[in-house]
Amino acid sequence: MGATSGEFQSRPTWADVAAPCVLVVDDEPTFCSVMGDILHVLGCTVHCAYSAAEALETLETVTPHLILTDVMMPDSDGLSLLRRLRSEPRWSQIPAIVVSAKAMREDAVEARLAGADGWLPKPFSIKDLRDAIRPFLSVSAP
Repeated sequence: MGATSGEFQSRPTWADVAAPCVLVVDDEPTFCSVMGDILHVLGCTVHCAYSAAEALETLETVTPHLILTDVMMPDSDGLSLLRRLRSEPRWSQIPAIVVSAKAMREDAVEARLAGADGWLPKPFSIKDLRDAIRPFLSVSAP
């Protein structure tokens, strides 16, 4: 159904998408696997990248609705990844949440300055994760 002159079509919400797509970026395979399982239960499709470089490769073929990234990774830290994403027009509007064991207030401020839309300190509960991603995705309750 098309819009006629003077009418606007509503933009789809993530609730209209079969399964919101999330890219998890963390160098710990076990963490990525657990996050994938939890996000799947919450109704998401998940892609995992084990480094910032792998995340950039994944973004060449996948456009996620949300990125969850660790800060401390061996090749490049998550904040550098965020700065790169924010500098690229095709990726600059993808919401990103930093998920990190660095839990000081200064770390959260630094993440925001790098372009993070949210901050989730490790360890966290499933409820904490759901609450963190809810503003960006429609997720089901476990």
